[in-house]
Amino acid sequence: MRKPFNILSSIAVAAVLLSANPASAQSVNPAYNTTLYSDASHTTQVGSIIWTGCDHNNFPTYRLFGTYSVYGVDEPAGYCVDGDMQPL
Repeated sequence: MRKPFNILSSIAVAAVLLSANPASAQSVNPAYNTTLYSDASHTTQVGSIIWTGCDHNNFPTYRLFGTYSVYGVDEPAGYCVDGDMQPL
């Protein structure tokens, strides 16, 4: 009767270890600051999109200053790590 108990307890321990929540691993999302230009030549800056923080889902939040344009250059600004800002 001892052998089935050992097998069942081993299965129970393995199930607990395999179903452990991976929440202890850090969730990291990159964030950028974007400079916006009037055209593809990138000579006249018309606006910028600035990283302002991280939301409760660990995604970067941004704010637009000036005018939006499809002509932009992204620059890495930092990371959202478990909901906190981590600048470069």
